[in-house]
Amino acid sequence: SEPVALKPKAVLFKQNHMSSVLAVRLNGWMVFFIGTADGQLIKLAVDRNYQPTCPKILYRTSGDNRVFPYLYLDPVDQKHVYVPFKNQIKRLPVSKCSIYQNVKDCLSAQDPFCVWCVSKPSCTFKGDCKDAEWLSIPDESKQKTVSHRVVKDSTGEIKLVIQTHVTMEQKVPTNFACQFSPSSGQLCEGHGTRPHYPQCTCILNSIFPADDGFVTIKMRLGNTSLTEQIKMINCSNVHGQASFHLCQRCIRAGCGWRQNSCSWASDPVQNDSVCANIGQLGMNFSKPEISSITPSVVSFYGRNHAVLSGRNLRDVTRVRIQADMGCDPKESPVWNNIGTSLTFHIPDRQTKGVVKVCVLLTDGSCHGNFAIMYQSSPICTDIVPSTSWRSGKRKVTLIGTHLDLVDSVTHINAPQEVILPRNSSSQNLIYETPAAKNTDFSSSVVFLKVANQTLTCRTEIVYYPDAEFTSFTAVREGEDVRIFVQKKADNLEMKTAELKVVGIQNEKEYPCIIKSKESSNKTETFICEIEGLHNVDFEEVKVSYGGISVTLNKSSSLSLLILLVILLIPIIIIAVLVFYRRQQKQLTIKMNRLMEDLELDIRNDIRQDRLWKSNKTSADFVFIT
Repeated sequence: SEPVALKPKAVLFKQNHMSSVLAVRLNGWMVFFIGTADGQLIKLAVDRNYQPTCPKILYRTSGDNRVFPYLYLDPVDQKHVYVPFKNQIKRLPVSKCSIYQNVKDCLSAQDPFCVWCVSKPSCTFKGDCKDAEWLSIPDESKQKTVSHRVVKDSTGEIKLVIQTHVTMEQKVPTNFACQFSPSSGQLCEGHGTRPHYPQCTCILNSIFPADDGFVTIKMRLGNTSLTEQIKMINCSNVHGQASFHLCQRCIRAGCGWRQNSCSWASDPVQNDSVCANIGQLGMNFSKPEISSITPSVVSFYGRNHAVLSGRNLRDVTRVRIQADMGCDPKESPVWNNIGTSLTFHIPDRQTKGVVKVCVLLTDGSCHGNFAIMYQSSPICTDIVPSTSWRSGKRKVTLIGTHLDLVDSVTHINAPQEVILPRNSSSQNLIYETPAAKNTDFSSSVVFLKVANQTLTCRTEIVYYPDAEFTSFTAVREGEDVRIFVQKKADNLEMKTAELKVVGIQNEKEYPCIIKSKESSNKTETFICEIEGLHNVDFEEVKVSYGGISVTLNKSSSLSLLILLVILLIPIIIIAVLVFYRRQQKQLTIKMNRLMEDLELDIRNDIRQDRLWKSNKTSADFVFIT
């Protein structure tokens, strides 16, 4: 037999990058913890009727760090969940109850983990409110803690019915009470019905309050008070062409919708779902249409000055952005509306993913269905090259992720100078550096502007003095001319692609194609060629880089040669002196040796002469004898 295809009982949540799921049962609620491949931990609470609350972001990475499978609930306190990433495991709280400062915010959060502890008083985990009275949300999802209906019976009596959607520790509170306070006059008759938890009723006087009048309801539940302000609207005054917007306005006013018109409320209680199948038939105006939004991909910081294009946009007053579940809708005003296009701000958002966009008319109806993708914020991890000459306008490339979502770039040394990217992709962004303010070399922090946020790049730009080109030499190379351009060595690490060389003969410019670069300890030589030119006699060579042009001429080469000769003269003199001193010293030593030898010879001669004379005297004496 063929396998039976299973159909889901309900579609609770859609997420394109879901990577892990953990489900926890809490009373009548099921709470899902959803990890995503783009670095989010989302909490989704679902009631016993499979109605989800609005998803909440428990954690969000700045980049796209994937959440690995197998989320784990802390088995000890049941208040934390372990979330695995690539190189770490994070222990995150399942709820942040303490951020809600009053009972209304605590219960309106629709968080099954949180209760209002009356004795503290504070919003906390139920386990932290022991031996005390507490309030919590019921087992059914309700958008409001307090709701109201305006009911008219067969006798013509109009009642304002107030319902509180709160669960108490005590099942039947003995001191439940309600107090109605209109903005003016008296609202209820003196013989109203007795409050019965969770409902209280006000029988209206014969005169219905004027539209747009507000009524403040104060309810006492045990030792806790709840205050709600509602807007009183006469249901018979809500009329017009049947539409989703008119139906929604009717239901939210506490009225009932029957036979495509608004009337007084009745049982059972209605909600916005009765308006889902109502069309826009019979409209006497052209419905606005959205054809494009630029940009349609933004970071979760949003984007300023987005452009929406389409048809019949003349009467559009605002743009609404909301998720599929209708949670956290945001509206932006429009300007520069010319009927076929308008400008608006895309607001920031806590979650990443796809949202729906529609345009609002003056009657509150929303038209169009366009999608905007929210992604992670840009991250800058490196800059290539990480140096710039002091005059600026060097093209550098930022390396990172989601850099195509960057609006502009600024430097800490020139915060008022906003630089627009010349080219950008997800992983690269190219822009030109601003000029440095000081004359010495210094470093500058690079900032990325994303909507109303300023992000810091991890690498800094280091400024050095401008390049110093000194001379050129032109030689014949076959049928072409080769030019050697000399530059003093520095820390700029200038590339051949950053340089432009032009040779000038008889006021005519000849582009020189750079072929290579040679470096030594003291100089850098750029070698370029001019094809099809035989004359090597150039009056000038123009070198351009960034926003600077340097002209080298023959005089500069001759001056360099003269300068070198002048610099060499002292060296030659010193060398001659050293050589002369050395020769003089050697001559002195030689002369001393000669004098010593001469003196020795003289002494030897004197000694020998004396000896001869002595011998002769002795001989004469013998002869005489």
